[in-house]
Amino acid sequence: MEIRLDGKVALITGATHGIGEVTARLFAQLGAKVIGIGLEEERGKELESAGVMFRRVNLAKRNEVLDFIKWYKEEVGVIHVLINNASRNSRRSALETDLDEWDQMLELNLTAPFLLSKMAAEIMISRGIKGKIINIAAIQAHFPLERSFPYVTVKGGLIAMSKSLAVDLGRYGIQVLVVSPGPIYNKGEEAPEDLDKRAATLLGRMGRMREVAYLLAFLASDYNTFMTGNEIIIDGGRIISRKPDPEEITRGLL
Repeated sequence: MEIRLDGKVALITGATHGIGEVTARLFAQLGAKVIGIGLEEERGKELESAGVMFRRVNLAKRNEVLDFIKWYKEEVGVIHVLINNASRNSRRSALETDLDEWDQMLELNLTAPFLLSKMAAEIMISRGIKGKIINIAAIQAHFPLERSFPYVTVKGGLIAMSKSLAVDLGRYGIQVLVVSPGPIYNKGEEAPEDLDKRAATLLGRMGRMREVAYLLAFLASDYNTFMTGNEIIIDGGRIISRKPDPEEITRGLL
């Protein structure tokens, strides 16, 4: 079985760093036409050299999201896969969270995915495309760290949003899924050996970004035809492990 994405148009947010960047590059290698959204223009230029069309959009600013949607409908006009991946951590307790941080986290992690999902669904329905909408949550929605109130809240909301979208869009053959990664090393392709040894997973190491990208490639492919409304957890068994997290994770350094 060889996964290919030839003929598919994929929109990936958060494409200039982390899982989003690795996924955008992989999808382009697998034959997809990839449009990547991100903030870092220099990384965007590097993506373009790898065959990814880059657009700089601040997804925490609603007007920029709406402008992008207008451009996308007029200039691209087709979509088979949407991956709402863009996010950022927020290491604040409920007592430390002010309204500005709250609003920014909602805009980035819930409002932007809602608006882009609505756009994707409208295009898919109008063109008769049985496409995929895949949202990236986190196991923190089930297994919160201390002082992570805004992040945990929006990731839990994204899981609920995905299930509700699946209910509304299933009649059109559109599959909606949510992927919740656990401890994934996001500073490079390989984690330091010492960090791997201290990882709180059952598999005894941190996850790699490419492992999440491989999962997303399968979910975006024609081999995935009968899943919707599902949350897929990719965490090496962290959610059922009783091991303590490394300090780098509890302090928000990873």
